[in-house]
Amino acid sequence: MQRASNSLIFPLLLGAGASLLLGGCATDLAPVRTFAEQTQKMSVHFEPMLAGGVHSCMDKSMRKRLILAERFDAQASEQAARADCAAIAQASVSIASLNDVLLRYAHTLAALADDKLPVYKEEFGGLGNALGGLAQPDGGAPLLDADKLAKVVKLSEHLSRLATQRLQKSALRELLDEQEAVDIVSNALKEYAQRSYRAGLQDELRDLAQLRGAVDNAAPREPLAANYIRTRLHLEGRQLQEREKIVAAYVVAVDTLQASVAALRTNLERLQAPELERQLAQFSRDVATLQRQAAFYAPARW
Repeated sequence: MQRASNSLIFPLLLGAGASLLLGGCATDLAPVRTFAEQTQKMSVHFEPMLAGGVHSCMDKSMRKRLILAERFDAQASEQAARADCAAIAQASVSIASLNDVLLRYAHTLAALADDKLPVYKEEFGGLGNALGGLAQPDGGAPLLDADKLAKVVKLSEHLSRLATQRLQKSALRELLDEQEAVDIVSNALKEYAQRSYRAGLQDELRDLAQLRGAVDNAAPREPLAANYIRTRLHLEGRQLQEREKIVAAYVVAVDTLQASVAALRTNLERLQAPELERQLAQFSRDVATLQRQAAFYAPARW
């Protein structure tokens, strides 16, 4: 009986000791959790750009047909707008998979810091194919060359593999050593934000200026309708300008994210270092700025 009791006590003591060790480690890893949480927020606020890029293209197409067409057919115009914007919609699917890699990176870091690794059941075998056919926003060279694509796929596979491991500190080191792949992913997202999403917003703004002229020409015949459309164009123009600021805030946050990965990698053995604390505080401020500006993803209000 005594032997049975001892055999039960030893695992309990071992488990208690392990819990204490992990509890102390989790406290020390608070900077890792801070970084992971801010990266998750940044990724979440990127997602509306994907739908927003398609909506921007659709709005521009529909708006132009509405104001300039002699005979406006809403259904036919919507179908034509979808055809005009099909390439942008397709590209957004591949870009979403890149953002998902960054989001999973943050989730895995956060889970490691809490000793609660996620389990990814999805199959990511098609990631390379999806990203390999993705061209730059201007339709030129591939967004990711073969070397960069290989690094991104390696990072994705690494995240899935770590889901089955429990070596906390060494796993964190491995993930932080993927700094180059994280830079490749985040630079590609930044490129999309600037050269696709923001470029679409700027096209819309230029079109609004041309459409105001058409509305002014029609004003003598339909003054009430002209005034209504002028008001809508004014509000939409102001909203587009605010959305451009989302891109600027996102670019700053990406640059700070990259500097934060480098700082964590350098200071993993001394996570309370003042320079790391300052870097993560700056990252938090930049993400908070992005979060506030992201309110302007919403449609223009009266």
